[in-house]
Amino acid sequence: MTERKTTPGFRVSLPETLVDLLGKRVIDLPAPDLDNGHLRADVAAAYDSVRAELPEAQLLVRRCRDLLGDPFGDGFAVLQLGALLDHYGLNDGQKAATVLLSWLGTPLRAFDKWPLWKPLGTNLAIEPMRATGSGYNPLHIDVVNATRPPDYSALLCVRPDPRGEGYSLVSQLRRAVQSLSDEERELLAEPVFRDGAFFELTGVGTEYAPFPVLDQLPADGGFVRFTAKMLPDMDPSDPHTSAVRALERELIAGQRRFLLGFGDLVVVNQHHCVHGREKLGHGQEDVPEQRRRLLWQMFLRTTKEGGR
Repeated sequence: MTERKTTPGFRVSLPETLVDLLGKRVIDLPAPDLDNGHLRADVAAAYDSVRAELPEAQLLVRRCRDLLGDPFGDGFAVLQLGALLDHYGLNDGQKAATVLLSWLGTPLRAFDKWPLWKPLGTNLAIEPMRATGSGYNPLHIDVVNATRPPDYSALLCVRPDPRGEGYSLVSQLRRAVQSLSDEERELLAEPVFRDGAFFELTGVGTEYAPFPVLDQLPADGGFVRFTAKMLPDMDPSDPHTSAVRALERELIAGQRRFLLGFGDLVVVNQHHCVHGREKLGHGQEDVPEQRRRLLWQMFLRTTKEGGR
């Protein structure tokens, strides 16, 4: 396996002027109330008014959109929000992060049983490969079995792994697909794939089962519905399984790995990029639960409603 070297180009720091402005405005801004799972339109307008106050905010948005929007670019960005959380605490810091993300798309809750920001702690009692497990979380897009998965997935690091592990993984989907053979792409375009359950979800369309990995739609509107989590349940002798494994190999060969520090917010364009996580450090059972790794997750909708 060859691994691409990481560079600092995907990290985006907040200028002090923007940190100060958000700190002054966040208390008086409305709470992130929702309408059918999406951030309410009047709240989004109030948040966007802050962006218009500062040229640095508009430059930040442009930089993030450049990183996220190129179909064959990296497809992700890491915003460094540690100063926001340090200066204004977790509650106001979370609200400020919501304001920032609302400039990139419409915040989306997706999972009805959770608040807008879903906590992803570390649970040693569940299957290690799950999002809140302690093991390797293989490359995937979120809500892969919906007709309209979230356009962006965002993960804010509130508490890094105290053992110093749990590297984040991202990999560019479109480049990986181009490296496959015609036969492999044809197999991946057949609607024969399944993953997980589908219930208590809002704003992501309807269940899509079975689904194709390649939906043949343009990159900005379609998805490469990849998740390595479906592989253990697939028939090893099925040529579709071989095609999925070929795509996984290409994704692993091109993956980027980096540690999230306190306040780092990774935003992944799910039309272009998969994400995952290496296993957490050894000895998690000796770390008190309240000190184990904790992320907050939120989704964004950037495309128009309708269609698959």
